[in-house]
Parts: sequence; C-alpha cells; structure tokens
Amino acid sequence: MKTALACLLILACAPTFAAEPPWRDLFNGRDLAGWKIVGAAPKAAAYVADGALTGHMVRGTPEHTFFCTEESFGDFILELECFQTGGFNTGILFRCVETPAAATVRLHGYQVKIDPSPTRRWTGGIFDDYGRNWLWLRTLADDERARGAYKFNEWARFRIEAVGRSLKVWVNGVPTSHLIHDKYTRGPVALKIHSFPAKGDAAQEQNLIRFRNVRILTADLARHALPMDLPAREADPTQQVLPKP
Repeated sequence: MKTALACLLILACAPTFAAEPPWRDLFNGRDLAGWKIVGAAPKAAAYVADGALTGHMVRGTPEHTFFCTEESFGDFILELECFQTGGFNTGILFRCVETPAAATVRLHGYQVKIDPSPTRRWTGGIFDDYGRNWLWLRTLADDERARGAYKFNEWARFRIEAVGRSLKVWVNGVPTSHLIHDKYTRGPVALKIHSFPAKGDAAQEQNLIRFRNVRILTADLARHALPMDLPAREADPTQQVLPKP
C-alpha cells in the first residue's frame, strides 16, 4: 500500500508537458511536390534551391507569379521562414481565390505583407489583395514594436493563425496583426513574386525571395493557438484603396 501511494504521489508531482503540435510539412525542401506555379507567361523565376522555395523577378513579367499549394485550407495555423534581399516586393497569401484566365492577376486573397520599404516597415500587416488594387485591412502605422520585428537580409519566422473570422500574425514572435474579417474563407496558400515591367531596373533581377520550413496545423487549433496581446480589430471599411504600382 505504501509503495502504491508513493508511486501516485510521484506521478502527481511530475511535471506535465504539452504535446508537440502535429505539424505537417507543406514543403519537402527538395522539389515542388504539393505546389504549382501560378501566373501567366512569361513567369518570374520560381524554383527550389538550397532547401528553399526561391524566386526572383524577371523583367517583362506583366503580372505576379506565385508558389501556390495544390491543397486548400480554411482554418489553420501556418508557420514559415522567409529571407528577403534588396527591395523585393512579396507577401504570403492565404484563403486564395483563383480568378478567371482573363484576369490581370491569377490569385486574390488575404496577404500578409513582406514590406520592401525600409522606412514604412509594415511587414506583418494584412491587406486584401485583389488584382490591380489592394485595400489595407491592418497597417502597422500605430505600432512601433511591430514595425521593428522584421529585418532585411535575415531569416524571419512568420506565424499566421486563421480561425473563422479571426486572423492573427506574428513576425519573429512579435504580434503584428489581429484582424476580424470574413471576405475569404478557404483556399490555397501562395507566396508571391511581384510583377516586373520591361523597363524596370535590371539590378532588381538579382534580388531573391526564399521560403523554407513551411508547416501547417489544421486540427485542434484552439489547443495550439498562442495568446496575443494585440486587441482584435474590425477592418476599417473607409480605408483607401491604393492602386498598385
């Protein structure tokens, strides 16, 4: 009896550890299995190199090119790492909607911005990306902590939690967005390579965007969601629609 009681006490006092989230890798680090390249010809350069989805802009590409998952997702938690050089204009789209072949851009959806501007620094903000226009849903104009989370020429970790109408973003562990919105509900994840006019600066073709360690959770999300100290905000319907350059 004493032995059994001692065992029970040991078990009761033993530390408990949360189960490791059942992450599923979306990118195998070797090839484009599970992905497709979306965009009208001529496409930007999009390939796998050194264990990363790698892209660079090509002059004369009239519309965006995307690494796009073949699978669609509704509610999920997504993590990935990104490395951006120079003024590369890119972002992480999710719950994408494929547009007709006649459209100027093949995918619309929510986009977590990876901002090429070293002065504005809105990486981790969210906008509604729909073709030739966008509507900012969450900027970082009022959040200096979030504006300082991202660094150029370094690997950065992004975390996106999309559960129902709640959209949350972290950059390098720093909360950057907590948005309530419901325009898009389900679709693939896509990583953007920006269009590049034929008269663009040729030096920009040397800049790269690289993504690695892309993984997703699609079940038991409440258990694995992270707390966030940013208050939830409804998107401001009065925000200006900005024409894309």
